[in-house]
Amino acid sequence: MKVEEFALERIQSLYENTVELNLSDSGVHPMSLNDLLSDAEMREVQALELGYGWTNGAVTLRETIAALYESRTPDEIIVTNGSAEANFLLVMLLLNPGDEIVVFTPNYLQIWGWARALGVNAIAVQHDGDADWQPRLADLEAAISEKTRLITICHPNNPTGAIMPPEGMRELVRIADRHGIYLHADEVYKGSELHGPECESFLDMYEKAIVTNGLSKAMALPGLRIGWLAGPVENIYTAWQRKDYTSITTSAISEYVAERVLKPELRSRILQRSKAILRQNLALLQDWIDANAERVSLTPPKAGGMAFVRYHFKANSTELVHRLRDEKGVLLLPGDVYGLDGYFRIGIGTPRSHLEPGLERIADYLRKNY
Repeated sequence: MKVEEFALERIQSLYENTVELNLSDSGVHPMSLNDLLSDAEMREVQALELGYGWTNGAVTLRETIAALYESRTPDEIIVTNGSAEANFLLVMLLLNPGDEIVVFTPNYLQIWGWARALGVNAIAVQHDGDADWQPRLADLEAAISEKTRLITICHPNNPTGAIMPPEGMRELVRIADRHGIYLHADEVYKGSELHGPECESFLDMYEKAIVTNGLSKAMALPGLRIGWLAGPVENIYTAWQRKDYTSITTSAISEYVAERVLKPELRSRILQRSKAILRQNLALLQDWIDANAERVSLTPPKAGGMAFVRYHFKANSTELVHRLRDEKGVLLLPGDVYGLDGYFRIGIGTPRSHLEPGLERIADYLRKNY
């Protein structure tokens, strides 16, 4: 088996813990246990027996997750080690060598890379950068063949922060339904919408929808490594069979915390914190964009912890990012890792004390070199 390097993860894992100003993250600055648990709950955590739990996730946690959707049961949920494991299980669940998967791009390309490693033909349908990064649904029909098993979309989108209007979501569901194929949505940024209500989940719109989600992005708790896969009972049971060959189970401590943070009141409080940070930082970034408009531009994100900035000078994005890291101590993510040179991704969920000096250093570098 040939597994291509996951370029996005590789550049972050090499440098994010050593660079002075890491602006490459796509989530919101994390919270601590002290922010989340009462004194009594902290004592309960300290008294937890650190044994194996339910290999598909504690029943009470799966009940709490199921309540996030309409008319779902715990048997339609499997708890995973982050949404990355959920995506991994999805590929193992639905795809076989020779199948085809349609991937809306740009996208977090874990599913793309792992499907290709298994001998699946991955076909890209692009979002339209000139239309608020909306998916080109008109191109989807042409991309579907008799071998297509699955359509996958990241919604809200990574890296652009785009959100589909409700009618666009319904049209995507109609296309999938017309062809009788599965529709997968990576919904880890759901809940981080900067304005207006939280997006509807595709899980509540289509009987053959399967979604991944988790606590790493909008919920600002990546260190818990809790995600989930939600979908039809028979598919989730099959995913459970696959999980017996991966991580077996998740952390008892993480599941204890996850069950509490996903209750409506605390979940709402966490998401309001995330949105406040993102709104303030997006305003700062937009001012920076306006001040450097001859070199950069931005379609403002509608959700998520990142912005996808376009630059208007000749430079390879990967080379640009490495020069900024070497010379200015600032780490961004190059558009190359999404197959879109001419862009870089910048995290807006980071503390302002990182973002503000980071932007100043980037501007200084661009003025002197471009």
